Amino acid sequence: MALLKTIYEQLRSAQIDEQLINAFQKDSEIVYTGIIQYLSATDFVMLTYNDYGIQDGEVYLKISSVKSIETDSYDLASMKERISFDEMNDLSSNPSFDMPIKMSDDLFDRVIKTLHEQQRVSLMMTVENGHLKYSEGLITAIGTDHLTFLNLNKFDFSKRHQFDLAFDEIRGIEFGGTELQLVQETLTMIKPENHLTDISVTDPKAFRTTIAKRRADQKAIIIDTNDSRKYFYVGRVIAENDREMVMLVVDMNGRFGGYVWIRYDDIRKILLDSDYLRLIHQFVKLNQDAGHFALPVLNADRAFDDADNLLVHILSQSIRFHKIIRFELADKENFAALPTNLDSNNGLLTVELLDVDEQTESPVKQLGIEEIREMAFDYFKAFLLENQID
Repeated sequence: MALLKTIYEQLRSAQIDEQLINAFQKDSEIVYTGIIQYLSATDFVMLTYNDYGIQDGEVYLKISSVKSIETDSYDLASMKERISFDEMNDLSSNPSFDMPIKMSDDLFDRVIKTLHEQQRVSLMMTVENGHLKYSEGLITAIGTDHLTFLNLNKFDFSKRHQFDLAFDEIRGIEFGGTELQLVQETLTMIKPENHLTDISVTDPKAFRTTIAKRRADQKAIIIDTNDSRKYFYVGRVIAENDREMVMLVVDMNGRFGGYVWIRYDDIRKILLDSDYLRLIHQFVKLNQDAGHFALPVLNADRAFDDADNLLVHILSQSIRFHKIIRFELADKENFAALPTNLDSNNGLLTVELLDVDEQTESPVKQLGIEEIREMAFDYFKAFLLENQID
């Protein structure tokens, strides 16, 4: 009980001083960064910021689900720099969630009633086998001690599961964020009758012609890499040759996420059509119509020639203009670095690493360009690092 009281006191102090905090959860590695908006003895609501320092939605958390609160750290100092930069450049485009609360209101009741009455998409956090489970969807009914929740599946529209959640099972609720708002605007699309079977290409011999065709018709694809990583690339092919390609990448919010260079032998599967691909296409359209597709500090209009060696061209441009690249190597090592020299005689690339302890590690690394399997560049995190806003 003493621990909960200590966390409450930290939250109260942070609310009074309008401090930026990190809230670390039990049973999860996800950390929420933000400012306390509402607080009671048992729960609180935070205005949250994403990894780039852009205000993006809110989260309701029970104090009993919080492991610790951080009010002063290197990470928070870096986040404050990003927030200051974003606000100065007016980079936040997501309207705040309208949820007026009276002092007499029970926070949990107010949150779930507002989400239910307005039929707003939210993300429910519950615990399953000692880990937090996240369910995205709509509250369809509220009982005396439970709510009924319709879980939506963005990857398979045919999977719609409705179930009851006891109030005491709910650890937290995300609402009002960009991705949730986009799902809100595409609810008529996420229905079983709109489900389609994935269309994919898995034969490596067909990758070259498939990519060339998609580059010509400018239709989006999903690239699944041939290792154990849990993420994938969504976007349009903007350059390609016999061995390699460059994609303009779209993030989970249907917004410009930089570029990626990939070797064909790094690809496991190319997805040509799917529920998720069509949904992201709709997200992109909504963002473009609203003028939110790309942050104004990023270049979403880069052009690449179908040169014999796209890899060398990208590295040379990076060296010339001091641009950061995130590398993925054949041995699965990955790191962000600033390329400084490319020896054309032996194919040896010299880079300056960004995240090293210079007392015990050398910031300089050399690698053969044949080791490189992927390169990501011109994304927002790289921009912040290049401009020393981190």
